[in-house]
Amino acid sequence: MMARPPKQGFGRRSLASLLLVAASCLSIYFVPPASGQGLVTDISKDIVDLRYDFAGADLLLFGALSDVGGLSDQIDIVVSISGPTEDMRVRKKEKISGLWINNRAAIIRAAPGYYALSSTRPLDEISSSENLSRLALGADHLPLDIDLAPSAERTAFREGFIRNMVRAGLYRLDEDRVSLIGQTLFRTAVRLPSNVPEGLFDARVVVFADGVVIAEDVIDIAVGKTGFERAVYQVARNDPAIYGLSAVLIALLAGWAAGFLSRR
Repeated sequence: MMARPPKQGFGRRSLASLLLVAASCLSIYFVPPASGQGLVTDISKDIVDLRYDFAGADLLLFGALSDVGGLSDQIDIVVSISGPTEDMRVRKKEKISGLWINNRAAIIRAAPGYYALSSTRPLDEISSSENLSRLALGADHLPLDIDLAPSAERTAFREGFIRNMVRAGLYRLDEDRVSLIGQTLFRTAVRLPSNVPEGLFDARVVVFADGVVIAEDVIDIAVGKTGFERAVYQVARNDPAIYGLSAVLIALLAGWAAGFLSRR
C-alpha cells in the first residue's frame, strides 16, 4: 500500500498568509476615498409657477467649493440652464419669383426649448473648443441632431435655429456673470423670460481648474402652470373640442350678461 503523506498542521506561515488575504479584502471595502473637490450648490427657487400674469422670473444660483486651495490659481465656473427638449422645425427663406418665402425646412431633434449660460470668463478662455463640445457647454456646442436637410446645409440650419432662439430671448449667453469670491463662494443670477416653455429644467454647474473639469453638479427646476391655469391648459391640450365649445359658451354668456345689464 502507498503510504499517505502526513497531514501538515496549521502553522504560523499559513496563519500569516490568511491574515494578509483578509487585510487585503478589508482594504477594498474600508479604504477611505481619495480626497477630491467638494461642490455644494443651491438655487433660490426650484419651482416656478406660470400664472396668467407671469412676466418672467429671476432666480439666484449659488454655492461653495472646498478642497481647491493650492490646486490652481485659475478656477472657473460655468452655469448652464437648459430644458425641456422637443423636436422643432426650422424653415429657410429663399427668394422665389422676386418674393422671399419659407421654402425648405429641417427638423431639430431634441432641442432645448430654453438654454442660458453664464461663466466667470469667456468660454474660449476657460477651456478648448473640443473640451466644450464634449461637455456640451454653450449654444454652439449643443449636440443638435438635424433631419430632413442636406448635409451641406445643416450648418446653416443650425445657425439659423440658434439665431431665432436668441432673437426670441430663449437662448442666452452671459459671460463674466458668475461671481467667484475667494475661490470658495460663487453666485449668478438666472433669468427666465415670460415665454419660457413649461417642463423640467437642469441647472448644471461645472467647475474648471486650468481648463480641466474638477467638479460638477445638477439641480432640477420645475416650471409649470398650477391651479386654474393648469386646468385650462390641460383641457386645451388634451380636449381641444371641449375647450373650443367652452370658449364659445363663455363668450355667449358674457355677451348676454352685458346686454342684460345694459337694458337695466
